[in-house]
Amino acid sequence: MLDEHDILIKNASILDGTGAPAYKGAIAVSGDRISALGKVEGDLKSEARTVIDAKGLTVTPGFIDVHNHGDLSILYYPEAESFIRQGITTFVGGQCGDSPGPFGDYIGLPWFLSDLYVDLAPTMYNREWLIPRDLLNQRHKELYGWEIDWHTMGEFFQRVEAKGLSPNYAPLVGHGDVRALAMGPDFKRRATKREVREMRKHVEQAMEDGCIGISVGRDYDPGIWAGFYEILACAKVAAKYRGVYTSHSHRTGHRKSRRPGEFPPLKTEGVLEAIDIGRKAKMPVQISHLGALYEMRPEGSDIMTEATVRATLKIIDDAREEGIDINFDEIPNHFSGGIGTTPWLVSYLTPWMRVAGTLEQLVSALRMKEFREEIKEAIWAGKHYGLNPNINENWAKQRTIVVCKDERFVDKTLAQTAEELEVDQLDALFEVLMADPETKAVRKGGDDWVKLMFFQHPEMMIGIDTFAVDDKRVSRHPPWGLPSENSYGGFPRYFRRAYRETGTLSLEEAMRKVTSLPASKFKLRDRGVLKAGAYADVVIMDPKTVTDKGDQLNPRQYPEGIVHVIVNGTIVVQDSTHTGARPGRILRRE
Repeated sequence: MLDEHDILIKNASILDGTGAPAYKGAIAVSGDRISALGKVEGDLKSEARTVIDAKGLTVTPGFIDVHNHGDLSILYYPEAESFIRQGITTFVGGQCGDSPGPFGDYIGLPWFLSDLYVDLAPTMYNREWLIPRDLLNQRHKELYGWEIDWHTMGEFFQRVEAKGLSPNYAPLVGHGDVRALAMGPDFKRRATKREVREMRKHVEQAMEDGCIGISVGRDYDPGIWAGFYEILACAKVAAKYRGVYTSHSHRTGHRKSRRPGEFPPLKTEGVLEAIDIGRKAKMPVQISHLGALYEMRPEGSDIMTEATVRATLKIIDDAREEGIDINFDEIPNHFSGGIGTTPWLVSYLTPWMRVAGTLEQLVSALRMKEFREEIKEAIWAGKHYGLNPNINENWAKQRTIVVCKDERFVDKTLAQTAEELEVDQLDALFEVLMADPETKAVRKGGDDWVKLMFFQHPEMMIGIDTFAVDDKRVSRHPPWGLPSENSYGGFPRYFRRAYRETGTLSLEEAMRKVTSLPASKFKLRDRGVLKAGAYADVVIMDPKTVTDKGDQLNPRQYPEGIVHVIVNGTIVVQDSTHTGARPGRILRRE
């Protein structure tokens, strides 16, 4: 009598996620687990309710995204199409010090809900991170029909599980939310010893609720205001529970208004701080979206750029040689970055767009010389972080105009336009927007060879740094933020560039870095590998064709080449289409 399984995947080229070579065979799934594998054709003789013929395709473990903000949007998009359809079966949420709790009387909203700030607490330059819960919930209920009514991470988990979710979610607790709960709006200072003791209690509760570690966001409110003692004290609590410490380290400095002469921290110091936390708390460390920590002037030398990358990776290697369990992650699309994007050039003038109210009114105001001079004065004073030539002298060279009613400006940067018009670069921006306020611009040129250097490191993982959304997502207020390209195709792009197009990594090694390696790092037992008894998180893909489809003008496009996706033994993507199933789980600390 033949065994009967729920799913049989036959004629498969199997990559088990460990880095071992692919082999031909079949995989059987019963319930939420892999029940059997056969290495030789005919080894696995069984019947199944569902049979998937994987001829010409590769079967792999589901991809694990190690730096993700999907927990902040999962109640709004529980099917997480943008994740599932690119093969992400598990994401590690709660990054950058920002988790969906614990909450008190004030709540710090993520970028995903930035429209609510415009509705409730509009500002020109710097939004205040915290909004009173009562004020927030009035508008939130109007828009979504429900309130943010939980306090602890455990209560949030109950809300998510009641609604269901398609991918698995491994939760971190954000230090930023813990700090806000202990200090309220008065967080722009060092914490007292009493407040640090309170933070430790909140971290302990979150770890008891099932969090797998703690994250910090050292370039943002409120984490930028914390002292080392506070960070270490909170980390030590998570370490008691064998938690991981993930660090968006000091890189840019405070992402708010910055006056001339206010310099960012040395990038090396932020990573060294995270390493010291790992050393003193005796816990694993994950560095978020590591980039070159050394800067060179003048720019433009590939030799010097390569040296900065090698010097950066040496810091990681030296820490590992010391015995510190440290890894890092990379965002695949080097142009798009994470979180969100916008192709509209008017985004440079977002503060004044908010004052004007509409594009037409902004254009009308720009025709006034005094208004333009006031904008320039504010920009040079460093009031607008999004356009600050004091800290980004090359801003006018970085984007090329691709859509504009005035053909004179198409295929030119603002720097080129300024030179042709014989005006300064800010005046060139004004001229283009007065000609067409809906002008769009993208980043062009350049190679991701630097990113590929980071990909080669054996301890590198992938994190797309985005929210779970669908392909209709757009902000309500101009200049209309969109999810980034990574939201829909980060992992397919990683395979396209790292494996197929450049050969930087073998398919086996590229797969290990997004399956068994992150599963081991974050202690996700029986995930990230294909073996009998492991959870049936499975991707069936075509490595020869897998690719991202989105671009900077329209990032909201699902990828190609991810054919089927199984989560906990349930088919969630079939023939590249989401089935609507929500078999995902919260992977609480064991």
